[in-house]
Amino acid sequence: MKKIMVGNRKGGVTKTTTTVNTAYEISKLGHKVLLVDFDSQGDTTKFTKRVDTEYYIGDVLMDRKFDINAAIYPAIINDEEQPNLHVIPARSGDIMTKLDMEMISLPRREDRLMYQLKQVEDRYDFVIMDTNPSTSVLGLNAVMAADLYIFPTEYKEHSLDGIDVLLEHICNVKYVEPDDVDFIILPTKIDKRAKRSLEFGESFLATAWPNHIADSVIYDRAVFSDSESEHEPISVISPGHVAANYYKKFAKEVVNHV
Repeated sequence: MKKIMVGNRKGGVTKTTTTVNTAYEISKLGHKVLLVDFDSQGDTTKFTKRVDTEYYIGDVLMDRKFDINAAIYPAIINDEEQPNLHVIPARSGDIMTKLDMEMISLPRREDRLMYQLKQVEDRYDFVIMDTNPSTSVLGLNAVMAADLYIFPTEYKEHSLDGIDVLLEHICNVKYVEPDDVDFIILPTKIDKRAKRSLEFGESFLATAWPNHIADSVIYDRAVFSDSESEHEPISVISPGHVAANYYKKFAKEVVNHV
């Protein structure tokens, strides 16, 4: 079971869009995928239409005797339950913030998801975790559980700098060196017309992390806004659109990377 964290210290880099679309496309390739939503906005939960569930990620983390299977729900995509795509939902609003505060004083607080996922090792091929940009106990759980990290980024300085900050955080938390961290940098929201931005971003990544750049590029398209507002994957709302192929290609890249 490959455990993947999607994150960047900069918000607004299509992190949830990348999480949901990548997970969906991997599931369509025949792999069993579990989404875990750590984001206080609960956007991945909204995408999977599992907002009002009995259990959520807090139940999994707060009680070591809790059966994680009880908090796992089939994602609903295009009004259909997905056999290969499931989710452990978040809660929106202050609930996730309160959960984070409650966990601060708990023993083994950063290892709890890693421990709980052992219950479903034989059930899933991939676990993909959506995180928020801030440092939190919830985020620490994703960092500790993951063995592959996906960093979506724009070709903007603050977004690219966010990768370095998050990578350093991962190294400090796991007490490893950057060369020991398996990560893929995925360029997102890329405007082909912005020549200077293209040159800057490509040059920056080629210099800083030449061996970690995805072959796939997610170019900026209006259909991504439609996807976010309708809470459906790109290939569902616009199957013939060129943007639908972006995440299909990246999903195959992730599977082959493993």
